[in-house]
Amino acid sequence: MNAQILSLRALFVSVGAIQLATAALGTLVALQIASIGGTQEAASIVAAAYSLGFMVGCFYIAKPLARIGHIRAFTAAAAICTLFTLILSSTQEPVIMVFVRFITGLATAGLYAIGDAWINDTAGPENRGRILAVYAIVLGIVSVLSQGIVINQSAELSEAFVLVSMFYCFAIVVLATTRTNPASPGGTANIRISEVFRESPTAFVGAFINGLLVTVMLTVVPFRASVLGLDPRTIAIGIGLAYAGRIFFQFPLGKASDEMDRRILIAGVSVFTAMILLLFVVLGKGDAAAAKGDYGIGWQLFGFALVFLLGGLLLPTYSLLVAHGMDRTVPVYVPSAAVTLLFVWTLGGVTGPVLAAIVSKLFGDGNIFLMCLVIALTFSLFVVWRRNRRDSVPQAARATHVPGTATSVEMTPEQKRVPVSATILGAEEEL
Repeated sequence: MNAQILSLRALFVSVGAIQLATAALGTLVALQIASIGGTQEAASIVAAAYSLGFMVGCFYIAKPLARIGHIRAFTAAAAICTLFTLILSSTQEPVIMVFVRFITGLATAGLYAIGDAWINDTAGPENRGRILAVYAIVLGIVSVLSQGIVINQSAELSEAFVLVSMFYCFAIVVLATTRTNPASPGGTANIRISEVFRESPTAFVGAFINGLLVTVMLTVVPFRASVLGLDPRTIAIGIGLAYAGRIFFQFPLGKASDEMDRRILIAGVSVFTAMILLLFVVLGKGDAAAAKGDYGIGWQLFGFALVFLLGGLLLPTYSLLVAHGMDRTVPVYVPSAAVTLLFVWTLGGVTGPVLAAIVSKLFGDGNIFLMCLVIALTFSLFVVWRRNRRDSVPQAARATHVPGTATSVEMTPEQKRVPVSATILGAEEEL
């Protein structure tokens, strides 16, 4: 395994640089819109544009792009991200930002697709889970570090976009000069909307809800916080703590999900998420006074702790939902089910900001947390209802939880604990 990780070190560094740039841009774009006096509706539409571009890229651009060769495709996609990030440094037009974020999402999907394909081609079934765990740790750490760009460059956002573009260039240099042989282009997996919903309604609905909530929290809420007067440093610390929460809770939650009915854990996580959101609704009072330190450092630290817990519960939930979906999936359809759940998650990422814009227009900008609270609580009730209607999956037929994020466009947790696991690997090449 150590030799395989070493052979992937250039890829890990390159994709880590991409993730750092991507996570930083999510915060920087929201702050940029707030700095020019944009509305919350504009911030929401710009965020939705990125998710829409990512969704299109996952299923229509990533595969054709990979056919020109993984290194050349990676270089081209990263160059596109560099170009359009530089455009962000010189524009204050929300319409242009919508277009730029859509194209960036399109290219970013190709970048992650190439990284995932490369890893899956290099790693064998006996150690793929451990390699993906290392990959998830790398992405989690750089997501936290990405907020350092916001903190250090908050005085001049245009310079921050230039710095982010440098990380895209760094990723190109590292991967283009590697001596490791890239993966050969593989097959495709079909989206099975109705089948996946029928096999696992909890995973299907949960993926949509999780995509909705995560996108709102990481892209729309920073805008709202900036409008309320929080300085970029405080906002960046909060986003960094949310990402750190994912690193801290990812493995304990995954281990727990392998030892119990995943639906109980998913429902519990959703309930605790709703409780944290309720605290934000009750204590926030719409003016972010506690977050700004107006009530003392104690309340501010308490708010940071809540953000850490919220990220630790909300961000790892996608991998729990995927694992539950795999429990219910016939082995030969595991790759297609994984791709379908990613599609549903990204669709939630498009819907969330749009719904936030509608709620802001009808009920006021301060009702985002209330909206998320209602959605999280409703989903937890849905999971409990589903558990009462359907028995849990026998332990022998369950999938092994593999840590991952919703940036993975080809990762398929095919390591089912059934004798036909070899069939799954063969089917992955055919689908």
